Amino acid sequence: MFNESKYVSLMYEQGLDQWTRAWYGEAVEAGFIRPHYHPDPVTIKRLRGYFGAGLSPFEAAQACFGRKH
Repeated sequence: MFNESKYVSLMYEQGLDQWTRAWYGEAVEAGFIRPHYHPDPVTIKRLRGYFGAGLSPFEAAQACFGRKH
């Protein structure tokens, strides 16, 4: 049976895609990752949370890869 709680609107998906591309660019520019980086499932889940919380791509790159303390 279809679970509506798992449904993602096309608008949300497009926004997440654009945001993720911007996050990737910010992370490369900051030197956190190199081109052709592929995030693992845990990082992908974390990124969705950052997007949902309203972090900018720059803030998310810092949160994901920056110094923790």
